[in-house]
Amino acid sequence: MKLLPCVALFGLCLAHSAHAQPPSLPDPTSVRLDRLQLMQGFPPAADRRVTAGSYMRQYPQARWAFHHMRELLPSRSIPRGAGPASPLPAGADRSAEIEALRFNGASGELSFAEYLKNTYTDGVIVLLEGKVVYQRYFGMPEEQPHIMWSMTKSMIGLIATQLIHEGKLDAEALVTDYLPELADSGWKGATVQQVLNMTADVSYSEVYADAESDVVKYAMAAGMSPVPADYPGARSLYDYLPSIPGKGNHGREFQYRTVHTEVLGWILRRVTGQDSAQMIGERIWSPLGTEHEAYMLLDPAGTEWAGAGMNASLRDLARFGEMLRNDGAFNGRQIVAPQVLASIREGADRELFKASGRIGQDGYSYRNQFWISHNRDGAFELLGVHGQMIHVNPAAGLVLVRLSSHPVAASAAHFPTTRPAMAALAELLRTKR
Repeated sequence: MKLLPCVALFGLCLAHSAHAQPPSLPDPTSVRLDRLQLMQGFPPAADRRVTAGSYMRQYPQARWAFHHMRELLPSRSIPRGAGPASPLPAGADRSAEIEALRFNGASGELSFAEYLKNTYTDGVIVLLEGKVVYQRYFGMPEEQPHIMWSMTKSMIGLIATQLIHEGKLDAEALVTDYLPELADSGWKGATVQQVLNMTADVSYSEVYADAESDVVKYAMAAGMSPVPADYPGARSLYDYLPSIPGKGNHGREFQYRTVHTEVLGWILRRVTGQDSAQMIGERIWSPLGTEHEAYMLLDPAGTEWAGAGMNASLRDLARFGEMLRNDGAFNGRQIVAPQVLASIREGADRELFKASGRIGQDGYSYRNQFWISHNRDGAFELLGVHGQMIHVNPAAGLVLVRLSSHPVAASAAHFPTTRPAMAALAELLRTKR
């Protein structure tokens, strides 16, 4: 299959930006996972192989990789625990009316079924008041873990907010109080809360259309991308982070930078004495009563990618989303304190967010690694590149999880249509409650 004019790095398309003409995309049906026949045979034919060195530079090979990351890169398990899986009850099947739902997207009217197809959805599940009313897989095995990309950030942010609630982490403390290793870095003078809200000021560019961007150095330090033999830069995350400079203008603007979450993950490891997988497993994954083990991807030194590395199955993420909707309660347990969710839903400075120019997210803010819509329903989201999303609408009783393999990483490629799609779905289900 002909490669797209797109090279992905850290799951991020280098050939497409918010203002560039998008590349010509393949028919989504033609690149369904179950039709690609990649990595088939013993051994697979050369044109059917996916490797750690190639998966980010080729599509649709990347689609296979998003379901099989631990076969390409080192990982650490997030245990589900020894107990039975918690119920995820079925409600009235709303498949026909959901797929037929029509709404106006960025490029005109379309159905919800067309929206799912056009966003290269691998699997989607919709819960209404905690019951499954729609579930569909597009070539993705039900039990298959899928990379969450930046939805991982929200998992880390949730644990950080819980630790603040417990008095084990001080949101107003300086980053360097916990990480003296960053005393000469751009995080000097920044608070933990500024890292949580991504308003700490560091000289780091996350420009995916620029092969010289700092995100390239980040990807190589994390082990996401092959490192040339003569590369002089850092080859692990905690070697790379201290090298990032800054001007110290903290709290003045929101800029989405994955390295902030890596710093946050480092702080949590220092505070708890646990790695990220252990924290997630003990505090969230096992108490949820998940069906499947999840896992985190690792850098060459064995450090999890706190900003992008979690992989999990669709139904387990639905359990997680329902816990968020239900003020931290699920499976008969209060897994996260309700005050934690209340704090996150408050959002942050919308003017600082507005200045960042995020396409399709006008009116939003970013707080504690979550995207807060500030709409009338109090909807909030976890988002990841290539179309990963958990959408939580408390007022409508709605949770939607979508795992995707969109060829274009940036959310600007689909979020202007995703937003009205979520609004239309909420209105449909609200009238059926």
